Amino acid sequence: MTTALETQLRSRAHDLLAEGVVELFLGYRQGSNPLRVAPFVARTPLETAKLVWNAVCVPNLAGTLAKHAGQRIGVALKACDAQSVRELLKLNQLERSRLYLIGIGCAGMADPAAITDAAPGRVTGLAEAGPDLVLTTADDVVRRERGTLLLTKCATCTGMPTDFCDEWLGEAPPAPPAVPAERFAAVQALATLAPPERLAFWSEHLSRCTLCYACQTVCPLCFCKECALTLERDHPRRQAREPMTIFAYHLMRAYHLADRCTGCDECSRVCPEDIPLNLICRKLEQDRSQV
Repeated sequence: MTTALETQLRSRAHDLLAEGVVELFLGYRQGSNPLRVAPFVARTPLETAKLVWNAVCVPNLAGTLAKHAGQRIGVALKACDAQSVRELLKLNQLERSRLYLIGIGCAGMADPAAITDAAPGRVTGLAEAGPDLVLTTADDVVRRERGTLLLTKCATCTGMPTDFCDEWLGEAPPAPPAVPAERFAAVQALATLAPPERLAFWSEHLSRCTLCYACQTVCPLCFCKECALTLERDHPRRQAREPMTIFAYHLMRAYHLADRCTGCDECSRVCPEDIPLNLICRKLEQDRSQV
């Protein structure tokens, strides 16, 4: 079901391309099932009909945006994406004059895994109804409160300034609040463990790491053309998956991002081994906020 916000987005993207304001428009297209979307670049007004905006538009578009640096491009941004774009601008990875930023009044994105758990069967349809999500399966249609299905990062979102974007669609958010204490709840819980317990926690999680570098690839703020931390596929240390090599990679990468990570949690989302990599950067964010 097409929502009013989705219709507005398609209309604005169509007009921006038709009027030559932008050469490309970046948003999302529907994926292989109702709980999947993928970044999509519309190059003609007709292609904007493929744009979608729904409760699972989770991927951070800032990284895709950076791949088209140098072209005039419009983009639909939720708050977490906009924070990454702002960092890329500060680091001179994007030119503000070539961007047309449309902020979306985001009510928080739902966790596809939480939706799957909340449905009485395989989800074949997803729709929004006020504060609820309507989940359709082969045998039933159920409503679930959206707030109970949100990604952890959305529950503690700090928003973005309303003057950052060129225009807004949907309800513009209030001024960014102070960073919620809950944002660091998992970090604080980990800090209560004794050092040997914390070491065991990370040893257990990082023992599953295959050095696939998906976390690096998806991160919008990992933009170095060549990374000193990346090992070639046939490198002996990558093949051996030595614990010290894995620990060093993740810690050095986190420190490299210490002053720029925006907490979009894309690293954890794409990790095929479900390693809570966001906790490392969240700890550094917490330390930075206390300086």
